[in-house]
Amino acid sequence: MIAAVALTGMWTTPAAAETFIDLFAGRSMPEKTPATITADEARINGTVVPARLRIDVASLEPTNSTIYGVRVGHWFGRIGLALDVSTLDPDVKRQTIRATGNLRLEEELFGERIVIDPGQSVSVDIPRVRVPTTGTVAALAMIRLPIAATPAKPMGTVAPYAFAGPAYLVTDTDLSGNWGLRAGGGVKLALTRTLSLFGEYRYTRIAADAVAGRIGGEAMGVRGSTGDIRVDLNVRNHSAVGGIGFSF
Repeated sequence: MIAAVALTGMWTTPAAAETFIDLFAGRSMPEKTPATITADEARINGTVVPARLRIDVASLEPTNSTIYGVRVGHWFGRIGLALDVSTLDPDVKRQTIRATGNLRLEEELFGERIVIDPGQSVSVDIPRVRVPTTGTVAALAMIRLPIAATPAKPMGTVAPYAFAGPAYLVTDTDLSGNWGLRAGGGVKLALTRTLSLFGEYRYTRIAADAVAGRIGGEAMGVRGSTGDIRVDLNVRNHSAVGGIGFSF
């Protein structure tokens, strides 16, 4: 009976309100993703005309990378709000992809000469494509379940937590970001009243598009070139991170 009461108290002890700062680092493991390369205008025989050049890439494999970040927020008991900022380096591995184009493409793309015949799915070798270091900013709603909270450790000795919220890709001028989603969860271990260690899983999904240069094409014996072409893809990223937390 005494043990049951103690166990009930351990789970029902109210969590204290507190401001926190989390510093973390870990590994980013993006999923393979389809991509689309498009251009909306062409220059044919010196004249700019509307066009819709399109290359569909069946699967593009980004590289794993190391990420760093900081999260600042406030717990209102078991519920919290936070601003989460972290790096993201979604370089593309050197690989062979399957691609389909609506025009014959025979031009330099991603720094190497590539040929894609119209209407056919072909294998294309592409080099490693280095994307400048980017970052994500996310506004998170959080919930935690403090276990064995005490006056010395008001956030609990162990505190599983989960979070979710909108995320935005922050980039340089060559890569445009869009809104997406971040969600995940972890466990925080209190060392003292103000210091803790934590580990967590993070999932981020954000749409992005990048300027890849210019391409030329041929249709019915007429050659032309495009303006800047864009690569559209969905960044679907899994991360495992660990870090240190400070509470005030």
